[in-house]
Amino acid sequence: MNIDLGEKQNLTSYRKIAIASWRHPRNPNTYAMIDLPVEPALKYLNTLTSDTPLTLTHYVTKITAHCLDRYSELNHVLRMGRLYKRNHVDIFITTLLKTSKGKDLSGFVIRDADKTPIADIARFSEKRATELRRDQDQENQKVQQLVNPLPALILRPLLLLQEFLQFTLNLSCPALGMPKDRFGSAMITNVGALGIENAFIPLSPYSRCPLLIGIGKPRKAAVVEGDEVVAAEVVTLTLTFDHRHADGAHGSHLIRRFKKIFLNPEAHRHVFEDHTL
Repeated sequence: MNIDLGEKQNLTSYRKIAIASWRHPRNPNTYAMIDLPVEPALKYLNTLTSDTPLTLTHYVTKITAHCLDRYSELNHVLRMGRLYKRNHVDIFITTLLKTSKGKDLSGFVIRDADKTPIADIARFSEKRATELRRDQDQENQKVQQLVNPLPALILRPLLLLQEFLQFTLNLSCPALGMPKDRFGSAMITNVGALGIENAFIPLSPYSRCPLLIGIGKPRKAAVVEGDEVVAAEVVTLTLTFDHRHADGAHGSHLIRRFKKIFLNPEAHRHVFEDHTL
């Protein structure tokens, strides 16, 4: 099996209409943008013990995974016009690569990110990113061996075939060089590393990933503290939802929970440190 699936989900009337209205995806994008002070996050990360530097990417990854576990109705895969709950919360983190052909984009997936302490996420991320940049990642090598020799005109139907086999039929296809469930429940990309303060990330048709989060470059901005306006370091997070999977009501639950943890991590230490809760 390509994905470890749970039970088939019941569909509301609007969910059926949404699924019938759009194909994969063209264009069910729903966007949200939130500005958050980064001081609580950075201050908290400095209190944690880790042999690998902890960053905002790890912080956002961990909170996102927790929220998807808390609100499991957002952790689905769409296949054959029906939503199926995922049994795991896996988060894909994009990685910028420098190749002989120029800058490229790849990434790796954190399996069961909701159950993985943030220090382990940081350690695993550093290891996988290093392997990718040194061209030592076997999963990425298989993808490159499949993609590099083919022109885009031929690659397009092959991607459609890959999507059909892995998601519609839910088949694992390692013999064809296709990594199992490569993109998981959500994708996170740090556009701030490119000097970009905010950017909405487009949904990718062949990934069937319904949630993308962009982390912008922190910047000085005016924020309200009590009754005063002060200057503070702020980060913009952009979210792209697949409207076939979720409505605004569902997304608002995730965003409210996300903000609550982001702004007060000390009150939610178990989210970052204890995978048993």
